[in-house]
Amino acid sequence: MAEDYKVTVEKLPDGKWACFLHLPGYDKPFDLGKQFKSEERAELWLNVSEATTAIELVLAKCRSR
Repeated sequence: MAEDYKVTVEKLPDGKWACFLHLPGYDKPFDLGKQFKSEERAELWLNVSEATTAIELVLAKCRSR
């Protein structure tokens, strides 16, 4: 499953940016829990360990279902 996911950076209705994890078999993406003032900051966050941990937590939660 780890290779099947996709992470996107999307603009929210309030103008902030957030990162979302898309998994096959799930209609809605999972919000990784952080919001940013710019797209660049959101993309940079994806390179830190906090983002990796957030992704791993969602993957683990989905595997247990």
